[in-house]
Amino acid sequence: MKSKFNSLTEVLAFADRKREKFKSENFYELESHFAQSYYKKAGDICQEVVEKPAEKQESLSKKADKIILHKFFGPLILLGIIYLLYELSIVKGYEITNYTWPYLSSLKGLIVSWLLGEGLLFDPVLRSLVISVVDGVLAILNYIPIFLILFTLIAILEDIGYIPRVTFIMDRVARRFGLHGQSVFPLVLSGLFVGGCAVPGVMATRGIKDEKARLATILIAPIMNCLAKTPLYILLVSMFFSDFKPQAMFFIATVNIFIALGISKILSLTVLKHKLSSPFVMEMPAYHLPTLKGVARRSLERLWLFLKKITTVVAVVMVIVFFLINYPGINAAQKAAYSSEIATAQNEFYQEIEQYPAYQQALNNDQKLQSFINYNNSYNNAKLNAGGENSLAKVQTEYKAKNLLFYKIVNRGRYQENGEWQSDRNAAQVFRQYRLFDRSRKTLRAEVNNQNMANSVMGKLGYYLEPVSTYAGFDWKINMALISSLAAKENSVATLGAIYKTENPREKLENRLGQSGWTALHALAMMVFMALYPPCIPTLVAVRQETGSTKWMLFALLYPIGLGFISGVLIFSGGSYFDLSGIQAMGAFYLLAIVFMLTMALFKTKAVYES
Repeated sequence: MKSKFNSLTEVLAFADRKREKFKSENFYELESHFAQSYYKKAGDICQEVVEKPAEKQESLSKKADKIILHKFFGPLILLGIIYLLYELSIVKGYEITNYTWPYLSSLKGLIVSWLLGEGLLFDPVLRSLVISVVDGVLAILNYIPIFLILFTLIAILEDIGYIPRVTFIMDRVARRFGLHGQSVFPLVLSGLFVGGCAVPGVMATRGIKDEKARLATILIAPIMNCLAKTPLYILLVSMFFSDFKPQAMFFIATVNIFIALGISKILSLTVLKHKLSSPFVMEMPAYHLPTLKGVARRSLERLWLFLKKITTVVAVVMVIVFFLINYPGINAAQKAAYSSEIATAQNEFYQEIEQYPAYQQALNNDQKLQSFINYNNSYNNAKLNAGGENSLAKVQTEYKAKNLLFYKIVNRGRYQENGEWQSDRNAAQVFRQYRLFDRSRKTLRAEVNNQNMANSVMGKLGYYLEPVSTYAGFDWKINMALISSLAAKENSVATLGAIYKTENPREKLENRLGQSGWTALHALAMMVFMALYPPCIPTLVAVRQETGSTKWMLFALLYPIGLGFISGVLIFSGGSYFDLSGIQAMGAFYLLAIVFMLTMALFKTKAVYES
């Protein structure tokens, strides 16, 4: 019989066309069909030759999988679980932080009380350094209740056996974007639904035999929502989207997935198009009831790892950041000018209290005034940390014994003597004048702090980037926080805590940002930029190790910067142009991300298999 093919090339071309036709009609690879056919044929033979006992009733796991793995209901159930995850952890967890923050602020007050007192205008370096580090660490520790709830819920899902099913549900979608069913687990580890870490996520790609999908997974894993990004999300969502917390967290938990899938498809069509592919087969585990011991162990282990990272990486980086945002600082001429201003304010204060000789004598020079400032700060911290009426009474007795005149002033002339209330109008007037002086002093201190940062190494770099970054809503201070985050993402909140510091130890960072001119568009642009931000240094090392290429490491560092900046510009500049509110801009960008993903899904990729 005569063949209709004239050469082997024509045979191979015909086979390729049939392969692509099969793939477009059935939405999975021909190799997967072969594997399934082998198993089906083996099963048919087994049924013919093996005599089995009476069939047992269908297992509960199989019944559940008919719904949970359903092609329509499965994704809907997955989205519902994600939404519930953040409703319980973020919304309810944040309510708990209102009760834990007073304890953390008391801890800060206790640490501050051990340090040298603050200066009239310029503080001792050690005091400023310690307070900066403490502010940064406590700003993140405040979210421990949220992380504990989140880790617990994820551990329950792992125990039940739902996480492997997420892999199965996502496989068909993953294939559309040049990924693989086995890509899902590394992405989950990296923070597919918020709360992972890109380092183990990148390392987990070793098990992916599909070279193209493996490289694509490595390159998009760092733009998943790792745990280190979460504190910034919680901070900004709680402040600017307080009425839409579940929706905002659902947005930030999923929008980068849409973008990452689109980016993966672009990579598969371009730089990865010649890499080899392979089929995906997995065995589904049975469902199990979660155990209290297992859930508690895993959630506490993850919390402990997080705390260790906070107390090591963040603390060390905050020391470096402190010097980068404060030095070289203001010059000698500026320092002299500020010193002259505080001296003028002091002289005005001294003149106002001359009519109260006893108190004027106690406050009439720098050293005495400094002593009173430290006494006032220490007294207020002691009252805040007092744990009840008896403890508060001891504080009153202690500080009254330390300095009676100071005690009368800080209590506005109202104090107890032998169990009876006494009134000293002179002390009240002195306190009123001191409060006016202290207001001027704190204004000058804030100006000094701002000028120090503006003239620092990181401040100058932030200013240098501002003409471009302003289109994304980022001023030089936000640039400073983002630059520090390159080392470790936790530093974004920690650096913001150091930049927007306040004289009030009990004031939350949310309140400080609210007084700095931020809007919901600023917050949304920064959240999305952080979601797509370049990986931290340990992740870059992991990318270099797993790919064996410095080129891929640099690519993983650079492309997210451009991607995040474009997204930030679309949100801030676009939202400002169309006069959108924060939640409106969020919805518009979410729709844009979905359109981008669906558009990329329309492009077909040609799989290259090992011969």
